[in-house]
Amino acid sequence: MDALYGLERGLPARLDAPNHSISFDADTIAKALVNIYQKKYGNGSPDIEPTLFEKTKEILSGAVNKGVAGQRSGKPSDAFIHALTHSTDVFSAFRVHNMQSKIASYLVDSKGKLKPFGQFVKDVKPYITHQNRQWLQTEYDTAVRRAHLAADWQRFEDEKDVLPNLEWKPSTSPNPGEDHKPYWGTILPVDHEFWNQHRPGDRWNCKCSLRNTDKPATSVPAETVASAQPQKGLDSNPGTTGEIFSTSHPYFPENCGVCPFNKGVGKLFAALVGKGIHCNDCQLMNKVICEEGYTPPEDKRPKKRTKFIKKGKEYNKEWECVYECEESGGYIAIENGHGTGEKTQNINSAIPLAKDGHAVELIKQTKVKKTDGKKEWITTRDANVDGERWEFKKTSGYTNLAGSIEDKAKQAIKQGADVLLIDIYRNEHFGIDELIKGIDYAFVFGSTLQKICVMIESQRYIIVGKRNWEDDTFQKMLMDLIK
Repeated sequence: MDALYGLERGLPARLDAPNHSISFDADTIAKALVNIYQKKYGNGSPDIEPTLFEKTKEILSGAVNKGVAGQRSGKPSDAFIHALTHSTDVFSAFRVHNMQSKIASYLVDSKGKLKPFGQFVKDVKPYITHQNRQWLQTEYDTAVRRAHLAADWQRFEDEKDVLPNLEWKPSTSPNPGEDHKPYWGTILPVDHEFWNQHRPGDRWNCKCSLRNTDKPATSVPAETVASAQPQKGLDSNPGTTGEIFSTSHPYFPENCGVCPFNKGVGKLFAALVGKGIHCNDCQLMNKVICEEGYTPPEDKRPKKRTKFIKKGKEYNKEWECVYECEESGGYIAIENGHGTGEKTQNINSAIPLAKDGHAVELIKQTKVKKTDGKKEWITTRDANVDGERWEFKKTSGYTNLAGSIEDKAKQAIKQGADVLLIDIYRNEHFGIDELIKGIDYAFVFGSTLQKICVMIESQRYIIVGKRNWEDDTFQKMLMDLIK
């Protein structure tokens, strides 16, 4: 682990305050050692030592909250933050199981006899000291950093209509490594394939960052040496997966068949299935971490698609029904190729519509080239709702709500929509006057826009028509909506 974390030359420069050290307190260590010495938890045990686990969970979930709180504007949804902390809880379970197994290996002497407790504590102390400080500190710092990057990515998706590109900013480290230097200054669209392969935070102790911009795109950097490739545990984008650490980290099992928490027939079956593991979506892991009711925001495993019929309309295998309300008959169907970066948010915005009986189709998105005086690529609209052409937009990090609504209305028209759904997450700049002004602007400057669906935080909504917007009734309905 020292080699992976870059600790061969000692603890790297800290990301947070230098006088603050992350480690287990003496009480936690003492209780864990007693439990392991009494052979309640140890090598081969399917259970995890509760004192270490609860403390690790607390430390890493604190790292996530710190990283998210560092946002300069806006904030991800509660569901997304929950996904991040859920992933660190799962990571904590495998981390502690790895640690307790190693500690248990110090229990017996060279003759296989149980050591006196005092001798056991003395022998295991160097390992615990190193694991407790260097490894835990590195994992905490990285979790803070990646939570911040994940929240940034959510904002980038939200603002890409106005700021369509991302710029790789140089490391703030006084002694940056060479791995990411070839990427500094790279500017590419938010949806560019490059960001699936390389991004700040994909190497341990990386202090590079991204910012969104409307500067023109640069060329794609040439492929560099293998040392610039993402490292184990960091080879996924937390902004799209909702996972702080990926399952390629050495703490995780190679496959479900060798998972320490998998037992019996399930273990044998899993060994035959293959290497693919989905620990953060695993119902067994939910039980291990005592979160049996958890449902990930989006199941990222490939699903077998089949034909289905809704409201008399037949959908082929390119479609998947992800939500259906039995009472109203409303549903959400997603076409293969719908934008991965915004799929979760679009589903969240669509659920209130489906609950009220609307047929929501989140369609495949393509880029079309506009030739009206400008050479620019525009992504097609998000959805068909009851046969009408809709574009879904979320706004959260605004300082000028009216201006944000106007900008998103203009983008919706460019994308071929007749109806704008604006999902508003309230912040300190939210106000009814700004909301009304924004709708006015949207209808005035969005000449072909026919309706606006005003939604508050993916929950309640009203649909306002252009022809009857001046009716005082709708403004009163808005007042009721935001209460």
